[in-house]
Amino acid sequence: MRLLALLAGMGMAAAQAGAFMVVSFRGEEVPERLLREVRPAGVILYPSNLRHDPQGVVRRLRALDPNLLLLVDQEGGPFTSYREGVVRFPAAMALSASGDEGLVERVGWALGCQVRRLGADVNLAPVLDVNVNPDNPIIGLRSFGADPERVARMGLAFAKGVLRSGARPVGKHFPGHGDTGVDSHLDLPRVDKPKEALERVELLPFRRYVAAGMPALMTAHIVFSALDPRYPATLSPAILTGLLRKEMGFQGALLTDDMAMGAIKRHFGAGEAAVQAVRAGADLLLLEPDEEAIREVHARLQKALGKEIPLARVEEARRRAALLRAGKGECPFTPKEEEALALEAARRGVVHRFGPLPIPGPGTLVLGLRISDRYGAEPTLADLAPQYLPGSRGLNLSEDPTPAEVQRALAEARKAERVVASTYRWLGGFKEGQRTLVKELLALGKPLYLVALGNPDDLRFLPGRPTGYLATHGYRAVQVRAALEALAGVYAPTGQRVFGGEP
Repeated sequence: MRLLALLAGMGMAAAQAGAFMVVSFRGEEVPERLLREVRPAGVILYPSNLRHDPQGVVRRLRALDPNLLLLVDQEGGPFTSYREGVVRFPAAMALSASGDEGLVERVGWALGCQVRRLGADVNLAPVLDVNVNPDNPIIGLRSFGADPERVARMGLAFAKGVLRSGARPVGKHFPGHGDTGVDSHLDLPRVDKPKEALERVELLPFRRYVAAGMPALMTAHIVFSALDPRYPATLSPAILTGLLRKEMGFQGALLTDDMAMGAIKRHFGAGEAAVQAVRAGADLLLLEPDEEAIREVHARLQKALGKEIPLARVEEARRRAALLRAGKGECPFTPKEEEALALEAARRGVVHRFGPLPIPGPGTLVLGLRISDRYGAEPTLADLAPQYLPGSRGLNLSEDPTPAEVQRALAEARKAERVVASTYRWLGGFKEGQRTLVKELLALGKPLYLVALGNPDDLRFLPGRPTGYLATHGYRAVQVRAALEALAGVYAPTGQRVFGGEP
């Protein structure tokens, strides 16, 4: 009897520690032993989990524990974890460029329905970061723009759409990741603005989101010196409890960003940081697919319960986590309706900066870039050009064209009457091969149209002014199509400039 009581006590302690944890794993084999031992509150699903049999993975997780919360990044654009066999929507910046909150809400609704069809509860979106730093290394086109009022309106519209599906939205990354020059996946960013400036920009969308009664927020691994000079927001009682809970009145669930990211792991250690985050006010800790780190966090939380962490925090976290369970919703979209909505969003997100349109297909060379498939492979401008710009010829190059590729492109360009070329920058700097290609194409003296498929400000990296310039705010297939249709005159682009810092 004593052994049974001991085992029951150990199981209870494991469950109490696990109540704060949202874990993850690699591939499509569910780690049943780990999940039984840790007994987490939830699992976050990544693209590697959802590649071949996404519903099967969800069924196995639900069979193991029907109460597991299942979370997925379904922002649209690059951060789309459930991407195989579903319609891929443009990113937030493309949606915002439409200027239409109704459209943004419909896209949020459709993405929420994708989450629900998968069988998950939570969409880790919208991004409420105000992208005021054009060199931000991780946000960019994931943001609704550089204007806090626009970000607040569009972010709230997106969240309302997600709620219509029955899924639960999570606004991120509180208090704001938009003015950083360091990627928190790699190291610890710092923002040294005065609090008045933070109120005008970073905090405004989050205040609106909280006032609207939205169910959940995610923290940022960033030091805001005016709010807490010592700890990043994820670990700061002054920010999570003092500012967010007490001053702003947030009653929902508070999730951390991944606790094994460089910003936390390198400076604090995953286990110690987990305890500090819970003490600061976080309810759920997201953990990357690293079994060693998951076990470290679980053991450290068990040790802290009843000592550094009051036991009352367990029930508080469970009560707030319950807000994330999917509820009743409506999902009326057929696949064709989703496709039509994605195309509408893509077209309305295209910004035509300058240059005469339309252009003829015959005599046009279209140069495409094979962008890394890390966030999902998509067709290039050259792949789709024959279909949407009839009579044109296409040639594909690598994302950072080699000297040999540049020379081949120039040889083909000399035979053409005009050239359409794509550029791409989202994460990291502008590729030198792209810069060289544009420089050499400009030197030919032929009409040159550029299509920016990532952040829309590639003009500031170029050695001269092309004949025409379009920005799509993303490289999803519908956005590539929308760019080609704009060039062909199928529709007139009406997208608004929202990025900030554009030349």
